[in-house]
Amino acid sequence: MARVHACLECANPRPERSEFCSTRCRQKFNNRRKLRGAELYDLYMALRFERDEAKRLGVFQLINRMASNFRQEDKAERDGRRSWRKTQAVIEERPYLRAVVTHVRIGRPGAAR
Repeated sequence: MARVHACLECANPRPERSEFCSTRCRQKFNNRRKLRGAELYDLYMALRFERDEAKRLGVFQLINRMASNFRQEDKAERDGRRSWRKTQAVIEERPYLRAVVTHVRIGRPGAAR
């Protein structure tokens, strides 16, 4: 039996080497992610770099609520199909995310380490 590859947007059959059946589906899928991502980006950056205010405002809970709302929209409008790409695919496209980073502490000139 041949394996059927489904479009990430409409679930119709698609070419094996593509994630979408058409340019329209690709654009619709990515536009939804862009809109949702912009909302999450602002909250996440506050959570990461303005921690005291983010904690006071309950930003982590807001992020989780947004994700739950997005999932409910997916269930209602997309027949339950998820609206995000597979984690492994994202990681494979961005190997720098797994790169080892060495933090160097910079002291005063001439100070012993």
